[in-house]
Amino acid sequence: MMIDYHSHLKWDRETNSYDTEACLKDMEDNHIEKRMVSALYGYSVREQNDAVADMVRAHPDKIIGCAVINPKERDCVREMERAASSGCFKAIELDSMEHCYYPETMPVLDEIIDIAVSHRMPVNVFTGWGCRTMPAQWAYYAKRHPDMLMVLLHMGTTDFGYGCVDLVRQYENLMVETSCMYELPILRKAFGNLPKEKFLFGSHYPDKITKCSVDTFVLLHLPQETLDCLYYRNAMRVLEL
Repeated sequence: MMIDYHSHLKWDRETNSYDTEACLKDMEDNHIEKRMVSALYGYSVREQNDAVADMVRAHPDKIIGCAVINPKERDCVREMERAASSGCFKAIELDSMEHCYYPETMPVLDEIIDIAVSHRMPVNVFTGWGCRTMPAQWAYYAKRHPDMLMVLLHMGTTDFGYGCVDLVRQYENLMVETSCMYELPILRKAFGNLPKEKFLFGSHYPDKITKCSVDTFVLLHLPQETLDCLYYRNAMRVLEL
């Protein structure tokens, strides 16, 4: 079994439409039973989340909704409340690079995280490229909200990968998601120093080739129990599937 914890929908700017069929076809081609999907691109966050909610309703057995929240928007708390109460989303995604903010300077994030915690939703955060995406900036909130589960997407990639491993060891409520991480020395350090319960497999479809994300772990020769935790057991636990 395989659960893809991190993917997006392809968006066509001209038609303002999302290619849900391509997403489902990619799942079939790569033997992915369930996939967490968010819509990172579009003309408004509300429309983006609505597109994901529609896909969840159409394919509840395959698609897990992840709501994108932009804390710079005036109605971000209202959108968070709407998404959390809709029943279509299991997690939220905060992307400080796409929405251009420094995580530690956004006090409204505390209110957004409180809503996520009250609805038992993991908080997925972008890490890995530049001064707005350092894992330590997000760990600031992990410390302030010990009841929250925060997932560091891309596990810091090559910019912050080594430090990300050291950081996750310090916080019980931090986990890492593996998409875009292809540097084997960082992965070896991660799997050698973190419990197997800390990992979530992600593809970052459609920006990355799903098969490459899967095959990365073949090269590491990990124990089957670790692979099972990575590919599906941990996701089933944190998403209460």
